[in-house]
Amino acid sequence: MKKVLCSISTALLLPVFTWAQVQTVLPVSAAKNGALTATVYDWEAIGVNPANLGWDINHNLSFTILDIGASGQGNGMSFGSLMQALNSPSIITRADNWQRIMGTGSGLNVNADINWFAVSFRAPKFPGTIALNVRDRVMANGFLGPNSANALSHSNDRVYNDSTILSLLTGTSLNYLHYREFNLSYGSPILNIQSSSSPTGEDPDIAKCFSFTKGASRKTDPDKLALYGGVGVKYLLGLAYINSTVNNGINATYAMTSHYPNLGPGFPNSPGHGVAFDLGLGAKYKKWTFSWSVTDLGSITWKTSETIADTNVATIRHGSDMINQLKNGSLAGSETGPNVTTTLPAKMRMGASYKVNSKVLVSSDFIMPIYKVANNLSGPYFAIGGQAYVYRRVQLFAGIATASGYGVGVPMGVSIGATKNIEFYLGATDIAAFMGKSANANVSAAIWMFRFNI
Repeated sequence: MKKVLCSISTALLLPVFTWAQVQTVLPVSAAKNGALTATVYDWEAIGVNPANLGWDINHNLSFTILDIGASGQGNGMSFGSLMQALNSPSIITRADNWQRIMGTGSGLNVNADINWFAVSFRAPKFPGTIALNVRDRVMANGFLGPNSANALSHSNDRVYNDSTILSLLTGTSLNYLHYREFNLSYGSPILNIQSSSSPTGEDPDIAKCFSFTKGASRKTDPDKLALYGGVGVKYLLGLAYINSTVNNGINATYAMTSHYPNLGPGFPNSPGHGVAFDLGLGAKYKKWTFSWSVTDLGSITWKTSETIADTNVATIRHGSDMINQLKNGSLAGSETGPNVTTTLPAKMRMGASYKVNSKVLVSSDFIMPIYKVANNLSGPYFAIGGQAYVYRRVQLFAGIATASGYGVGVPMGVSIGATKNIEFYLGATDIAAFMGKSANANVSAAIWMFRFNI
């Protein structure tokens, strides 16, 4: 199968984007309260904190299939303006709305996850839990230059020639990244710290103060400090990559598998390959849980197959025809180009949670970007939230979250247990977006199709 790495124009201009939202890893995470680092367990801990797999509340077996989540966020976007941009019969109205959505602040950020399959399990007499999953991650940012609405309004009637359209689109940029993760994570209890004083007042035996845990079924004593550790490794398949700007010409680097976009959950022939790691630590004491992790430490290298140089708008087709052009390198003007390496959006996460009682849990998160790359946070993220059982197996999640350049969002979700072992989730990362929020909206939805626990 043919792999294509293409570059439009010999000059590579790297757009600089600021991504305001947090990519919350699995769709189920979006259906919660935005403060996850010290609360998720089972396979949910993949990509958040593998140390949580060491908790004794992890199930012996938990698996899920086909979880889907997507979100769009922009400084100039509201839910109403997005619907008008998608549904307006007027070309001019649509263009004006897209200009407002994608030409304000950092433009339009889009994230999507497809979790094809995930499972976690604990072997008898084996400390900790193993988890693995296969999932696709899509991250995109689009920004329209200040005069782009005029180009969009006349894109079909040829009022303007190619050079004029390119001039109107000056300042426009697009960054698109789609890759597949094959995750393997492991977390385990590593140390219990008991009381440092003895009933008789004598110095305690050091062996009685510090004891390594044995066995996965061992319950944590809430009156003792328990420490946990975890690690995750990811094999990455790069499926599609576009990095482009318009500045009196189109300047871009892109790569795409020949299967795109018809992809199943397997191992398609891919132009990009990489490896990444997650590392985590955690602690539990009485009703408190503390969690720390670094995630997505890695990169994808896109190998050169063919490069394209073209600044003629008329030769760039629309829709599926354009995808075919990108896949087979049929744009006019081919030339060889170098390999390209994209750094993943690595983050440092710190979280804490407090168990109020058997039905209520509150938590908080603080997240910082490690690398300043296009698909990472532009600054710190903070969230505080709660989850509570409101009726038998019905659990509600709600919180308040904020990030640099994003404003305040209200994540909210619900979990419904069909039986003791089967759960379904539905939620959004900012419910305020659907309730008249005039700007900085994060329009999102996440559906957890099925989860089975033993």
